[in-house]
Amino acid sequence: MSFSERYGYVKPTEVLKRGSLDAKDATALCNCYDNLAHWLNLFDVDNHSSYDKSYTEMEEMIWCFFLNQRRNDFYDYNSNKVVATQYLLSKDCALYLKFDLIEFSIRVLRTRCEEGNMRYENIVNAFVNILNATFIRLIYAYRIVNDIIVEITDDEEIKTIETAINQESTIKTHFSCALKLLSNRPTPDYRNSIKESISAVEALCREITTENTLGDALKKLEKNGVNIPAFLKSGFEKLYIYTNNEKTGIRHALMDNTETPQYDEAKFMLVSCCAFVNYIQGKRSTIR
Repeated sequence: MSFSERYGYVKPTEVLKRGSLDAKDATALCNCYDNLAHWLNLFDVDNHSSYDKSYTEMEEMIWCFFLNQRRNDFYDYNSNKVVATQYLLSKDCALYLKFDLIEFSIRVLRTRCEEGNMRYENIVNAFVNILNATFIRLIYAYRIVNDIIVEITDDEEIKTIETAINQESTIKTHFSCALKLLSNRPTPDYRNSIKESISAVEALCREITTENTLGDALKKLEKNGVNIPAFLKSGFEKLYIYTNNEKTGIRHALMDNTETPQYDEAKFMLVSCCAFVNYIQGKRSTIR
């Protein structure tokens, strides 16, 4: 199988997912609630409370004040409804409603933190952290910031990637590979995704200047009719230096784990490199 076949075109919207939640991904979010239940149950036992008390209290609040159902219907023959995970798994609920549920769950849990129990607060923080880790693992374009779910990828970023990746050249191959590595679940390769993103820029600049390295090519763009403001050029030169930093392990053997790139760095570099390529191509079009 050829290189281009192995790293064929991957749609950015399939990598930086927004607006939908399939069954497998919904199950992954349910696992976060299962972990929460386990942690809260241990908390209840250690504090001499009835088993499953804290988690059930949260579920009851969701039932009564999020779903607006009658409290008496929450309990059924000495058991109670399974609320949060069933809602996440429901095919009839839109993504934004499921995210509303997650935010509501966190707000309910935070009210208990006001009682000053540090262990309980640590459990809530761990719940938020595992939700964010799941968003990253699933390549979802959302994060929980200050207990609010925010979108970290907008339509303009998607459009920027699509514009750059649709070019018929080695640029497309590099950006396709960067997307593939970014979305390779369950083991995404962020370092090599960044390497492919910067390689796309290098391929374009070398094509324009015939220089052997991106650093030299950036300095020669102006001589080839592509005039870039000094501060923009300096900014991208610094991004190139970042990819050559031994601590990141992007272009060199990884020296330690202090600056190992993660999803946010890989996505930033992908979008930035795509934007830079689009910018350079736009400049070139004015001199042809």
